[in-house]
Amino acid sequence: MLKKFISSQRILLTFLPLLILNLFSCAPRITEESYLVIKVIDGDTVELASGEKLRYIGIDTPEKEDPFYQEAKDFNRQLVEGKIIKLEFDVQRKDKYGRLLGYVYLDDTFVNAELLKVGLAVLYTYPPNVKYVDYFTEIQKDARQEKRGIWSQVKEELNYYVAVKGSKRFHRPDCRSVRSAKPEKLLKFKTRDQALDKGYSACRRCKP
Repeated sequence: MLKKFISSQRILLTFLPLLILNLFSCAPRITEESYLVIKVIDGDTVELASGEKLRYIGIDTPEKEDPFYQEAKDFNRQLVEGKIIKLEFDVQRKDKYGRLLGYVYLDDTFVNAELLKVGLAVLYTYPPNVKYVDYFTEIQKDARQEKRGIWSQVKEELNYYVAVKGSKRFHRPDCRSVRSAKPEKLLKFKTRDQALDKGYSACRRCKP
């Protein structure tokens, strides 16, 4: 019995560091550093005191030519401009433009989620940075059902929508982005809501 006990203790000591390492790797990677936001560029991008640009992960706010652009920018400014924030990074720390990619926290406010809640942002994911995609999908669904912000706009419903398998964008059937796709590579959605509920985002080109 003593030999078995000693053997089991040795096994535990061997694997304990690995278990601890695994727990830490799964924990949210919120940085210890604080970041000062000196300028809000739009609804989902800000400039930090370091001179770096920060793009919020997992969401997209209206462009200048779109309805609710100014509302999203103003809301973001009210939340973070001139304030100290914390960041949580996902798999990628920067995008191809050199901007930081982060989940933004101001005290107890999760800024990315807050923009979705009030209907001033839409889900827009870029793998592999998809940590909160399910959470964001549910928040967006609630905002959509309550017709907040962007979702208060009435859009004509098409007969169906399509998406290329492996992507997270859905399109109008005649969108240039899917014209060359083979039929077996396409997914079909009966309604816009069906695509949105499955975590797909509207194509920026065809705006379904």
